[in-house]
Amino acid sequence: MEIESAARWLEPGWLMLTTGMRFIGAADDRSAQSALIDQLVEQGVAALLFGVGVHFDEVPRGLVQAARARDLTVLTVAPDVPFLQVEQFVNRSLLSRDAAGLAQVLWLQNDLLGTLSSDEPVTALVHRLGTLINGTAVLYEESGRVVASTGSGPTMLIWSEIHAHRAVEHRFLVGRWQVVARPLTLRGVGYWIALASRRAQVLEELADPVLDSTERLVGAIRGVRALNASQAQAEATQLLRLLSDELTPQAAARAGERLRAFRFEPRHPLRAFVTHTVRPRSESGPYGPEDPADAALELAHTLGLPLVMDNDPSTRALTGLIGDGAALDEWSAHVADHSDVGFSEPFVDLVQSPERFRDASRALHVARRRAEYRLSGRPDDVSARQGVILRFEDADVVNWLLSSRSSSAFTDKVNQQFAELLDHPDLIETLVTHLAKDLDVKATADALYLHPNSVRYRLRRIEAMIEAPLQSPAVIANLYVAFYDRISRPDPVTDRRNGPSEPDRS
Repeated sequence: MEIESAARWLEPGWLMLTTGMRFIGAADDRSAQSALIDQLVEQGVAALLFGVGVHFDEVPRGLVQAARARDLTVLTVAPDVPFLQVEQFVNRSLLSRDAAGLAQVLWLQNDLLGTLSSDEPVTALVHRLGTLINGTAVLYEESGRVVASTGSGPTMLIWSEIHAHRAVEHRFLVGRWQVVARPLTLRGVGYWIALASRRAQVLEELADPVLDSTERLVGAIRGVRALNASQAQAEATQLLRLLSDELTPQAAARAGERLRAFRFEPRHPLRAFVTHTVRPRSESGPYGPEDPADAALELAHTLGLPLVMDNDPSTRALTGLIGDGAALDEWSAHVADHSDVGFSEPFVDLVQSPERFRDASRALHVARRRAEYRLSGRPDDVSARQGVILRFEDADVVNWLLSSRSSSAFTDKVNQQFAELLDHPDLIETLVTHLAKDLDVKATADALYLHPNSVRYRLRRIEAMIEAPLQSPAVIANLYVAFYDRISRPDPVTDRRNGPSEPDRS
């Protein structure tokens, strides 16, 4: 460039090439030479290249002195070096640098993409990041909880600094650690990724491409997880429908092969289960309120329990098969934090699975009845109650018989058979207490604040109404089953200060 005010046509970091034609006839005009240097420095030009042997044999002295004063590099270009060669060299260098940067980014992305195939891709990704920067990498939730980390960096001090500033991207020092932190928002969920190294140059070169790649990969990981979960759920739903119907041995064998995808081993005992949600979970997971199905799957995976499960979104009830073993107790206790749970007996032959699902439903029914008995007279406890767990083999005969009949049909039968007796609340109270006290007249009288003779009188009236003696085992069995709900309550004896209970006509 040989024109006046040349600097305004240049960009910061550029080189200016000149032969000094503008200074012909004014080689001693140092003010013009100084003005050019001032303009170049103010524009951020990297250097001035002066071609000698064209108009000047050497760089004008005033230009050299002004450049030294302003700390601007001045280079001479020999007469046998055309300016075009200089331009080509610079362009090749820039292209080479861009290509090297692109190659580096592609290498980083390919290296990090390998973490997607891991069983724990987020943990694998964070560990890989720490290796790449030869330092520490940490993924935080918005709350500050560490999702995954690697390296020896001060993770809590790093989070304190992030929490204090909450910048879009934050670069800071924690002791000797250089740190770069960036927020990530994925499907409305907030995270922070922090990279820390004792070598500032490493972060200067790698932080931006690594963080850009990480942001995309975390999104990909969540997408892959969602896809896998959706596919697994569809397969689980279809498989459980198959197992709930009558199966031939051949169909059962095929179902067993499909169960291998859910970590079930051939001939290993398993149980059918059904749950009923009694209250929402109060805890929150990393993605907000924790879904009971997701929590159950995650815990089974952690405990090494094979599990295939279907989730009814409308009722939040879970149905499925789970491996039998010592870890089942821990899994059950976790689910019972918010649901009643019914289990079948352990079984191996999948041909039995339809009946085992029916057993699990019966066990759940008994579990729910037990919960109702416990809460009788204490409705305020419903919102805080724990779920009840029942294995089918632990259900007693009466409960088992009652669970196999519909509640309405059973109530209708009791009302039909004992209609006259149900019209006398005082006699019902006496009968229920007598049965609950193991047919002990004195214990019944004490519980009801009556004289034993009054109890005997009431018992004779009951015998007259039902036209059968209370000493008969068959009669006792009938009455015990008919009024089992009341007998099984924690305190079947009605508090006389509140008056007798009304007859059950529901």
